[in-house]
Amino acid sequence: MFDSHNTEDETEPHDVLIERYFDIIRHVHVNEMNGHHPGTGDYDFVRIFRALQHLNYTGFISLEAFNFDAGGERIAAETIEYLKRREGEAKN
Repeated sequence: MFDSHNTEDETEPHDVLIERYFDIIRHVHVNEMNGHHPGTGDYDFVRIFRALQHLNYTGFISLEAFNFDAGGERIAAETIEYLKRREGEAKN
């Protein structure tokens, strides 16, 4: 599994890690480095989406958030909208 939050201490760019270990990645977790949902911080999701698209990843991408103050429905809706925009940017 590639987990954006758990790569915090890695020294190489996350898209490079995805490319290197793609043959064993079966699932992708996304969240901001502070544990909040995507779009509330400054994590570069476009870079990982570009890598995943380049490698024709067809598996799941799931939200893993640790802060639910905004409420589950709002977090889910905001994350879906935000990630769709970043995915579109990655195609350009």
